[in-house]
Amino acid sequence: MVIRIKLAQKDDLDEITVLWYELATMHEKIMEGYDLSENARDEWKELMEKSLKRKDMITLIAWERGKILGFASVMLRNRAPFFKQKDMGVIMDVFVKKERRGEGIGGKLVKRAESWIKNKGIDLAIITVAPENQGAVEFWGEQGYSTYLLRQRKEL
Repeated sequence: MVIRIKLAQKDDLDEITVLWYELATMHEKIMEGYDLSENARDEWKELMEKSLKRKDMITLIAWERGKILGFASVMLRNRAPFFKQKDMGVIMDVFVKKERRGEGIGGKLVKRAESWIKNKGIDLAIITVAPENQGAVEFWGEQGYSTYLLRQRKEL
């Protein structure tokens, strides 16, 4: 079986939204402060629908025999003007169905996301990972990512 990575289309958004919501609710359970709004699912889908028309953002899907196995969302961002590297690619979400993890699908999504970023002339990719999600921390380490900043929060 051949797993393909392709750009998401509008027809894919319902299924991708289900996957994103699984990812988001998992984070909501393990992370303090990751509380989803009542309309989170619809708002995320609307954002993804708009992203299909943008040149600085893509959503990739991994699929096999017409079934979506996972997805990745990627965005280009500008950094503050005092940095040498002015632009960066942000891999916002990567998710693979639980029953298909460990098959290299996530790695394929990441490689394709990185390739898209590089083809835009950018040589810096960043991700945000919840330290409570040990599997994700290990996955990103296997992809060659390392910690360079720690984000902290405080409720006021």
